[in-house]
Amino acid sequence: MKRKLASVALVGGLAFAGMAATAPTASAVGGCPSGKLCLYEPVNYARLDVTSTSTKACINLAGFGPTGFAYGIGSYVNNLSVKAAVYHAAGTGYVYDGTISPGGFSSNSSSTSPYFGNYGLVCTGGATP
Repeated sequence: MKRKLASVALVGGLAFAGMAATAPTASAVGGCPSGKLCLYEPVNYARLDVTSTSTKACINLAGFGPTGFAYGIGSYVNNLSVKAAVYHAAGTGYVYDGTISPGGFSSNSSSTSPYFGNYGLVCTGGATP
């Protein structure tokens, strides 16, 4: 009986280890290198438009991609060790949309207007607009 329980535990442990080994990590998502924040205008990581290694800076999205992120960030991967705060443009300023946590990723972060980061800023490591 002990051998049977041990073999069941071993098989269960191997199955769990196999699942853990196949779970995607942020660095394996979307072709984003480790140590970088990667932002894509389209969903599903279709085209990499912005990469950054800055851990305390703001990136003006209006200067990147074919439309300056007019419809916001379609997908993202954060391989930095710091959070990235996302803002959309509103009049003469910026409005906070949300945070991309370290290790965070999304293949479809698009939303309805106001779009996530449209014509906006992404600020890393506590930097503010």
